[in-house]
Amino acid sequence: MLETPHVILGATIASKITNPLISLPLVFLSHLLLDYIPHWNPNLGKEMRKLGKISRPSKLIILGDVILSLVVGFGIASRAWPSWEKAAVIIAASFLAVVVDVIEGFYYFLGVKHSFLLKLIKFQHRYQQKLPLGPGLLTQIVTILLSLYILRS
Repeated sequence: MLETPHVILGATIASKITNPLISLPLVFLSHLLLDYIPHWNPNLGKEMRKLGKISRPSKLIILGDVILSLVVGFGIASRAWPSWEKAAVIIAASFLAVVVDVIEGFYYFLGVKHSFLLKLIKFQHRYQQKLPLGPGLLTQIVTILLSLYILRS
């Protein structure tokens, strides 16, 4: 799943469950849950096998998604101000919601081939449910809309 749905759900969880001892572990688990929902994202593993690198279109999609997720995550956190503590928890939750993908980025973008990274990537690919572009983006849009509805309620 793209980063933006992960961040929006993570920020929503942290906004609604204000105890970080509860919300932050839930946010981490939400990453695994969302990746289990059928979705679309660039197939970095396939590109690495076929091209030896990530394609330019995939890099642009990832860049746009990361920028959007940062803007949205900080935007949701700004709603908690003037409470710096609540805003910090929401920012931490936004990061924790994507930390698995950030860690994988060391392999895909920096060429780090540590055994932990290889095991993490294999684990991620084993349980992710992938769909073609149209239906796969639709599940992510629904995830975003549901998260925003919960955030506003």
